[in-house]
Amino acid sequence: MKIDVKSAVADILKLEGIEHVFGYTGGHIMHLWEAVNNEKIKIILNKQEGNAVYMADGYARVKKCPAVVLATAGPGATNMVTGLATALMDSVPIIAIGATVSTSSFGRNPVQDGSGRGQSIEQRLVFKACCKQAMLAPSPDAVPNMVREAFRLANSGRKGPVYIEIPSDFWNVEIDYEKIQPCKYKNLNSPSCSKSDSVKIAEKLYQAKHPLLVIGEGADEQNIKKKLPQILQKLAIPYTVSPLAKNFIDEYDKLFLGVIRQEGKTQKVYEYMKKSDLILFLGDRMQEWEMAWYDRSIFGDVVLAQVDPDYSEIGRVYPVDISAIGSVLSFFSNFELKEHDFSKILIKEVVQLNINYPRKKRYPDGDGVNPLNVNNIVEDLVTDNSIIVCDTGYAKSMAIVKFRTKLTQQFLTADKNGPMGYSVPAAIGAALASKKEVICFVGDGGFQMSLNELGTAMNYDIKVIFVIENNSGCMSIVDYHKSIYGHDCADTFINPDYVKIAHAYKMKGYKLDSKEEFEKAFKLAQKEELSVIIDVKIDQSLMIWE
Repeated sequence: MKIDVKSAVADILKLEGIEHVFGYTGGHIMHLWEAVNNEKIKIILNKQEGNAVYMADGYARVKKCPAVVLATAGPGATNMVTGLATALMDSVPIIAIGATVSTSSFGRNPVQDGSGRGQSIEQRLVFKACCKQAMLAPSPDAVPNMVREAFRLANSGRKGPVYIEIPSDFWNVEIDYEKIQPCKYKNLNSPSCSKSDSVKIAEKLYQAKHPLLVIGEGADEQNIKKKLPQILQKLAIPYTVSPLAKNFIDEYDKLFLGVIRQEGKTQKVYEYMKKSDLILFLGDRMQEWEMAWYDRSIFGDVVLAQVDPDYSEIGRVYPVDISAIGSVLSFFSNFELKEHDFSKILIKEVVQLNINYPRKKRYPDGDGVNPLNVNNIVEDLVTDNSIIVCDTGYAKSMAIVKFRTKLTQQFLTADKNGPMGYSVPAAIGAALASKKEVICFVGDGGFQMSLNELGTAMNYDIKVIFVIENNSGCMSIVDYHKSIYGHDCADTFINPDYVKIAHAYKMKGYKLDSKEEFEKAFKLAQKEELSVIIDVKIDQSLMIWE
C-alpha cells in the first residue's frame, strides 16, 4: 500500500508493541511526533534529550523490551550521546531516531546541519562510537527496513542501542509499504553452549573442593529469574553476583555471599574467593571494580572457567583455563544437575562468614544521618515488588553492596559508564513501565544534574520517592582528591532548598537529619499518590563506610 514515511515508521513502532516514546520535539522531528500520536502511542515530552535516553533506559530495563527516543537535528540529537553510551555499556536496547536537515540543504549552511559538509558535524558518526549501529537513511524507501533492522539489532545477541538518522524531507514522501510482523525478521533465541564444552566445565566444577560461581549481566535471558535460582539451589554452591546481576537472584539466600565489588569491600566474597580452587564466571565480564585486586599468583592453582554468550568476552580480561560460548541456561541444560559433594561444608563456611561480618539493623547517627541507616530503613520498608534505582557516587556504591533485594524486586543502576544524573529520569521511566513502588537513591550532585525531569513526573502524574543523600558536594571525589593531594578542590557546593523545589513541582518534600525522622518521612512518602522528595542530611565523616 502507499503510505508516507512518517506513518510507516509509526506503524512499525505499533507492531513492535511500543506503548511510549520519549524525547523532545523540534522542527525536524515534529512530523514523526504527529504520526506517533495518530497511532495512539503515548508521547513523553522530556525536558532534555539526554534525560529522555536515561528515562527510556529505566523503562527498557523494567519492561524487558526496547524503548524508543526521538530527537530533532543538531543539539537535539547530540544531547543523546551520554545516555546511549550508557545503554551500550550496560547492554540496554534503545532505538534512537534522530532527524537531520533536508537533503537539499546538506552543505548549504542550514541551522543544525549534520551532513558533515563544510563546517558542520557529520551527525551519524557521533553515534557510531556509542551505538551497536548508526544508520543514515539513503532514501525514503529505505526507511521501513532500517527501522526493522534497528529493532532486530537492538534486541538480539548482546543488546544495546541503535541510532537511525532520517532527513526531514523524507517524512511526508509516499512509499510502497508492506506490514511485516516482527517475528518474521528477528530471532531472539540465545546462542547455546556446546554439550562437550559444558560437560568439561561441569566435571571440573564437581571435582572442586571450594568452587565459587560468579554471575554477571551476561546471564540475562528469558526466564533467568525463574530458572537460575532453582539451578543454584540444586547445585548448593556458594555464589556472588556483579551489580547488574542483582536482579537474577534472591540476596537473602543462604548460599549468597554478596555482590562482588572492590569498592565497598564485600569481605565475605573475597575471603571465600581466597579459598576457591575453581571460579566459574557465568556471564560475568570481570569488571575492574570487581577484580582489580586479583592476582593469580596469590591464589595458586585456582581454575578459572567462563561461560558467556558473547564470544568476545571469553578470556578478554583474564585468561581462563576452560570456557563455553553460549547462554548460561543452555550451559546448565547440557549436564545432570546434582548437589555438590561438599555443599554442606561450604554452606557452613558461608554461615560462619555471616557471623564474622554481621549486618546491623541500625547504626549511630552523627552530624546527620549515617548513610547505612538510609539504606537499611528503605530495605526494611519497601514493598516486596519494589524497584530500586540508584545514581553514581557513594549512594550507588553503598546500595549495590548493602541493599539486599528479593527475587520479586528490581535493582537498576547505570553501572559501567557511571553517569551522574542517571537515576532521576531512569526512576521516572521505571515508574512509567510499571505500577510498582519506585525508590530513587541519588546524591545531591547527581540530583541537580537532572532535576528538571521532575517536571516530567509532574506533567504525567508519575510517582517516585526521591531520596537525596545530601552531603553538600561530590564527596566520593572529595575523599579521593584528599587521599592524593591532602585537600579537596572545586568539589563542594551550597545546595538549594529541595523542599521548596518539591513544592514548585507540586510534590511533597521533607528535610531531616536523623534516622528517626527519615523513617517517619519515608513511611509518609509511601502513602502519597504523587512523587516525594526526601532531603537527608548525611554525616560525611560516616560516608566513608567501606
